[in-house]
Amino acid sequence: MREIRLYTVEDLKKDLDRGLGDGEVALKKWESILKALNAIENVSIQITSFCLKYQENRCEGCPILSYDYPCGHPYATFTMFYQELRKVKALAEKIFAILKAIDEEEREKEKFV
Repeated sequence: MREIRLYTVEDLKKDLDRGLGDGEVALKKWESILKALNAIENVSIQITSFCLKYQENRCEGCPILSYDYPCGHPYATFTMFYQELRKVKALAEKIFAILKAIDEEEREKEKFV
Protein backbone atom coordinates (compact mmCIF):
# COMPACT_ATOMS: atom_id res chain seq x y z
CA MET A 1 0.00 0.00 0.00
CA ARG A 2 1.09 3.51 -0.72
CA GLU A 3 -0.22 6.55 1.12
CA ILE A 4 -0.60 9.92 -0.52
CA ARG A 5 -1.15 13.09 1.46
CA LEU A 6 -3.33 15.74 -0.13
CA TYR A 7 -3.06 19.42 0.66
CA THR A 8 -6.47 20.42 2.02
CA VAL A 9 -8.27 23.70 2.67
CA GLU A 10 -7.34 23.33 6.33
CA ASP A 11 -3.65 23.13 5.37
CA LEU A 12 -4.10 26.13 3.11
CA LYS A 13 -5.64 28.22 5.91
CA LYS A 14 -2.88 27.27 8.35
CA ASP A 15 -0.17 28.18 5.83
CA LEU A 16 -1.81 31.53 5.06
CA ASP A 17 -2.07 32.24 8.81
CA ARG A 18 1.66 31.44 9.11
CA GLY A 19 2.37 34.08 6.49
CA LEU A 20 2.94 32.05 3.35
CA GLY A 21 2.00 33.81 0.13
CA ASP A 22 -0.88 32.96 -2.15
CA GLY A 23 1.46 31.60 -4.81
CA GLU A 24 3.29 29.30 -2.41
CA VAL A 25 0.03 27.95 -1.05
CA ALA A 26 -1.43 27.38 -4.53
CA LEU A 27 1.74 25.56 -5.59
CA LYS A 28 1.60 23.29 -2.55
CA LYS A 29 -1.99 22.35 -3.38
CA TRP A 30 -1.30 21.54 -7.03
CA GLU A 31 1.94 19.76 -6.22
CA SER A 32 -0.03 17.42 -3.95
CA ILE A 33 -2.58 16.87 -6.74
CA LEU A 34 0.24 16.02 -9.19
CA LYS A 35 1.76 13.56 -6.72
CA ALA A 36 -1.62 11.87 -6.29
CA LEU A 37 -2.16 11.64 -10.05
CA ASN A 38 1.34 10.19 -10.51
CA ALA A 39 0.63 7.58 -7.84
CA ILE A 40 -2.68 6.66 -9.49
CA GLU A 41 -0.97 6.43 -12.86
CA ASN A 42 1.77 4.18 -11.50
CA VAL A 43 -0.72 1.84 -9.87
CA SER A 44 -3.19 1.79 -12.77
CA ILE A 45 -0.61 0.59 -15.30
CA GLN A 46 0.43 -2.30 -13.11
CA ILE A 47 -0.92 -5.68 -14.04
CA THR A 48 -3.94 -7.14 -12.26
CA SER A 49 -4.08 -10.48 -10.51
CA PHE A 50 -5.97 -11.76 -13.57
CA CYS A 51 -2.95 -10.94 -15.70
CA LEU A 52 -0.76 -13.11 -13.50
CA LYS A 53 -3.09 -16.05 -14.12
CA TYR A 54 -4.09 -15.61 -17.76
CA GLN A 55 -1.44 -13.60 -19.58
CA GLU A 56 0.69 -16.65 -20.41
CA ASN A 57 -2.26 -18.04 -22.40
CA ARG A 58 -2.84 -14.79 -24.31
CA CYS A 59 -5.56 -13.83 -21.81
CA GLU A 60 -7.69 -16.83 -22.76
CA GLY A 61 -10.12 -17.57 -19.94
CA CYS A 62 -9.66 -14.18 -18.30
CA PRO A 63 -12.99 -13.15 -16.75
CA ILE A 64 -12.46 -9.53 -17.85
CA LEU A 65 -13.00 -10.66 -21.45
CA SER A 66 -16.60 -11.54 -20.59
CA TYR A 67 -17.23 -7.84 -20.00
CA ASP A 68 -14.65 -5.88 -21.94
CA TYR A 69 -11.93 -5.95 -24.57
CA PRO A 70 -8.48 -7.27 -23.60
CA CYS A 71 -6.59 -4.75 -21.46
CA GLY A 72 -4.30 -3.50 -24.23
CA HIS A 73 -7.05 -3.04 -26.80
CA PRO A 74 -7.71 0.61 -27.80
CA TYR A 75 -11.37 0.35 -26.74
CA ALA A 76 -10.73 -1.48 -23.48
CA THR A 77 -11.96 0.34 -20.41
CA PHE A 78 -8.53 -0.03 -18.81
CA THR A 79 -6.90 1.63 -21.82
CA MET A 80 -9.43 4.47 -21.95
CA PHE A 81 -9.04 5.07 -18.20
CA TYR A 82 -5.28 5.38 -18.57
CA GLN A 83 -5.61 7.72 -21.57
CA GLU A 84 -8.05 9.99 -19.75
CA LEU A 85 -5.85 9.97 -16.67
CA ARG A 86 -2.92 11.14 -18.80
CA LYS A 87 -5.07 14.02 -20.09
CA VAL A 88 -6.05 15.05 -16.56
CA LYS A 89 -2.42 14.85 -15.50
CA ALA A 90 -1.37 17.07 -18.43
CA LEU A 91 -3.99 19.65 -17.41
CA ALA A 92 -2.79 19.54 -13.81
CA GLU A 93 0.81 20.04 -14.97
CA LYS A 94 -0.27 23.06 -17.01
CA ILE A 95 -2.11 24.57 -14.04
CA PHE A 96 0.98 23.98 -11.89
CA ALA A 97 3.19 25.70 -14.49
CA ILE A 98 0.84 28.69 -14.62
CA LEU A 99 0.81 29.00 -10.84
CA LYS A 100 4.59 28.67 -10.72
CA ALA A 101 4.95 31.51 -13.23
CA ILE A 102 2.56 33.68 -11.19
CA ASP A 103 4.49 32.92 -7.99
CA GLU A 104 7.82 33.77 -9.61
CA GLU A 105 6.36 36.99 -11.01
CA GLU A 106 5.06 37.98 -7.57
CA ARG A 107 8.45 37.29 -6.00
CA GLU A 108 10.17 39.46 -8.62
CA LYS A 109 7.75 42.32 -7.92
CA GLU A 110 8.45 42.04 -4.18
CA LYS A 111 12.17 42.60 -4.82
CA PHE A 112 11.43 46.06 -6.17
CA VAL A 113 9.02 47.15 -3.45
